[in-house]
Amino acid sequence: MKYNERTKTQQEYIDSIVEYANNQRWATCTEVFNRIDLREVSMNHKGSAWIPNWITHDQSRRSGRGKFYIPEVAEMRKENSGPIEIIPSRELEPIGATNEV
Repeated sequence: MKYNERTKTQQEYIDSIVEYANNQRWATCTEVFNRIDLREVSMNHKGSAWIPNWITHDQSRRSGRGKFYIPEVAEMRKENSGPIEIIPSRELEPIGATNEV
C-alpha cells in the first residue's frame, strides 16, 4: 500500500519515522526498522512506547525478529529529498596494520 493510500493517522506516524530517520542520519533507502527505534519514534510522536498495530500485527511487515518492513518511509524520503548521494565504503585495514614495507 502506498503512502497516499494510508489513513491520516498512519501518514502522520510515517512522517514521524521519516523525521526521526533524518535526525538520526539513517540511509535514505531504509525500509526495515527495529522495534527499539520504532518505540522511540512512538514516544516522540504520541508519548507512548506502543508501536501501531497496523505495523506489528501485519505479518507481511515482518522482516525478522523485532524488525518491521515499512516501505512507505523510503517512498516519502525519496519524494522529499533531492538526488540520493551514494558514498562508497572504504576498505578498513586490520588494527595494527601499517603501510610501511
